[in-house]
Amino acid sequence: MVNIKKQIAISLKDIESKEKPSAYLEQYELDSETASRFLHNVLMHSNCEELLDAGCGSGSLTFASLLAGFERILAVDIDFEAIKKLKKNSEKLGLKWGVDMLVADFLKLSLSRKVDAIIMNPPFGTKRKHYDRDFLIKAFTLSDNVFSLHKKGNEKFFERLAQKYNFEMKTLESYKITIKHIMPFHKKMKHYVDVVQFYFKRNG
Repeated sequence: MVNIKKQIAISLKDIESKEKPSAYLEQYELDSETASRFLHNVLMHSNCEELLDAGCGSGSLTFASLLAGFERILAVDIDFEAIKKLKKNSEKLGLKWGVDMLVADFLKLSLSRKVDAIIMNPPFGTKRKHYDRDFLIKAFTLSDNVFSLHKKGNEKFFERLAQKYNFEMKTLESYKITIKHIMPFHKKMKHYVDVVQFYFKRNG
């Protein structure tokens, strides 16, 4: 499994990010190593066959999922340009199979049935208050299994939120992700953020 993680991380290094990311949407693409480790944890804690990547961006988690062996992925993003970049990346990586791309507001998404699991690196809510909470609450309505990345230090809040919606929260792994100088207001070339990957599973 360690070798698989390395292979996935190497493959993901070729992914292109959106040229002009939106500050309001907090479009920060995950690095290849973090995306690989994230999906490794998904594999270790579920036997799901299909995934929904909420706020997929340019596709780091989508392609990590395909490379990890998941056969069906629904990649959803509100930004048409992000989906265009994801499509270009799918052609570049030879991973057009198995992924359906949808331009839609995840918070308003309606599905005919629940998906096996949702994976997401949602906005942290720094530009739009409670954006991370809203993503999570919506995910709870669409799946019984949610794997999500959030800023460290908010564990108690998310645990209470999970309990309110009849979910159990499990902490899977902590990461230090790199935010590159991609926004006009960024002062440093690199900024490091401590984040935590949670697994939310519906009780019963």
